Amino acid sequence: MNSSFGRRKVFCVVPPTGRLVREDRCQTPIENLKTIALRPPVDLMYAAGAFEQAGAEVRLVDYPAEGWDWQRFAKDLNEFQPNDVLLSCTTVSLYKDMQSASFVRQHLPTARVLVKGAHFNVLDLEVLSAHSSVDVALRGEIEKACYELASGVEHALVPGISWRRQDGQVVRNPDRPFETDLDSLPFPARHLTNNALYVRPDTAEVQTTLVTNRGCPFHCVYCLANQVAGTKNRYRSVLNVLDEIRFCIERFGIRNFLFRSELFTQNEKWVLEFCEAVQASKLDIAWACNSRVDTISERMLRAMKAAGCWIVALGVESGDQATLDRIAKRAKVDDAFAAVKLLRSVGIRSSVYLMIGFPWDNLQSIEAQRSFALKLDPDVLEVFYPYPFPGTALRASAEEQKLIAPGYFPEQAYSVPVMATNFLSIDDLQRMRKRILRSFYCRPSLIARTLRQTRSPAEMMNYIQVGAAQLKSLLVA
Repeated sequence: MNSSFGRRKVFCVVPPTGRLVREDRCQTPIENLKTIALRPPVDLMYAAGAFEQAGAEVRLVDYPAEGWDWQRFAKDLNEFQPNDVLLSCTTVSLYKDMQSASFVRQHLPTARVLVKGAHFNVLDLEVLSAHSSVDVALRGEIEKACYELASGVEHALVPGISWRRQDGQVVRNPDRPFETDLDSLPFPARHLTNNALYVRPDTAEVQTTLVTNRGCPFHCVYCLANQVAGTKNRYRSVLNVLDEIRFCIERFGIRNFLFRSELFTQNEKWVLEFCEAVQASKLDIAWACNSRVDTISERMLRAMKAAGCWIVALGVESGDQATLDRIAKRAKVDDAFAAVKLLRSVGIRSSVYLMIGFPWDNLQSIEAQRSFALKLDPDVLEVFYPYPFPGTALRASAEEQKLIAPGYFPEQAYSVPVMATNFLSIDDLQRMRKRILRSFYCRPSLIARTLRQTRSPAEMMNYIQVGAAQLKSLLVA
C-alpha cells in the first residue's frame, strides 16, 4: 500500500465511463430517458461517510456529472495520492469500469483498488479473477466494510468482501448480514459532493437523494431489490430522517428530495408518522417517492400531499394480468387504475413505469400495452426494457432460451433493448417503445394538463424545453 504520513486517504470515484444512475438496484444510462434526471451517487456518499467515521481523509468526485475526462482523473489521482480508491461500478458499464481500475493501477501502482456495485454480489470471483487491477470487491451493504477497511482491519476478518491475497489467490469472505439499525449509519457525505449537479427533472431545482428505508418483500423476476437490500423492509426512525432533512436544508439549502427506497409506502403507520412530523416541524420541502399500486390509501396520500409530496412513481410494469403473474409482480391491473385515480384526486402527480420486451412479448401484447397506457393516463410515463441482471430469475430464463449469451452484459439498459423476444427483434422493440411514448406524449389533453400544473414561468419554460427534447427524440425514425 502507499506509505503515507497522517490519516489514510480514500478517493471515492464515479469514473468517467458514462452518465448513469449508479444505484445498486437501479443501473441505467440516462441519455435516452427524458423523465429521469442524473442522481447523486448516494451509495458512494454513504461509503465516504463511513470512511470519514473511521478517521480517513476522503474525497469524492462524480466525473461524468462534472463533465470531466480521464486526464482530469489522472491529475486528481496524482495530486491526492490516495491509499485507497473506491470505484462505483454497474453491470451496464462494467467493462469500462474495469478499465478505470487499470487506469488507477497505472497511475498509483501501490494503491488499494476497491469496487462496489450489485454485479459483485454474484460475479465477484469472476471479476477479480479476470481483472488483476482490482484488490477488493464490496458486496451487499458496504458501509461497515468501508469503516473496517479504513480502520486497518485485516481483509480476512471483514465480512461481505471478496479480495485478492498477495499470492494472487481470490478469497470470498462470508456475507455480511443486512444492517438492522439504519440509524447507526453516518449520513451520506454531501459535503464532499457537488450537489448543484443533481436537479429535479421538471423544475431544474437542486435535488438530493435521501434513503428512508431498505428492502422489499416482493420477488419480481427482473429486480435486484432482494439481492441488494434483502426481503425485509427496514425503515429508519422518523427522527433520524428528519435530522438528515434539516441537515440538507441548513447546510446546503436543499429542499427537494427523492426519497429512495425499494418500497416507500409499505408501512402506512411509519409514513403517517413521518408526514405528521414533517408538518409539525414546519419543514418546507418537496419530495418524490415510489410505491406499488396496492400499498397506498387515500388517508396516506392526503398526509403525503400535506407534507410536500408532489409525485409518486408507480412500478405498474404491465396492463396484462398474465404478464404480471409471470413476472411475480403480485399485483392486479385494476389496482393500477385505482392508484392513478387516487393520486389525481388528492393532487399528487403519478409517474408510471411500464415494461416491454419480456421473452413472451409479441406485436399484440405490446400494442395492448400502448392502449393500456393511454387508458391509464398517468401524468408521466416511462417505458423500459427488462435487463437480465446477474442473479435474477430473468437472467436464468433468458440464457436458457438463448436470448442472451452467458457472460454477456450489454452496455445499454432500460431505454434500449438488449435482447430480442421469442417473437420480436431488437429493432421491432425499439420502434414499438417510440410508438407507445409518441402516442402518449403527443396528446393535446396531456400537454394542456401538464402546462396547467406548472407553478411559475420558469417551470413552464423547463417543461417546454424537456417536452421539445422528448418529442424530437420520439419523432426520429
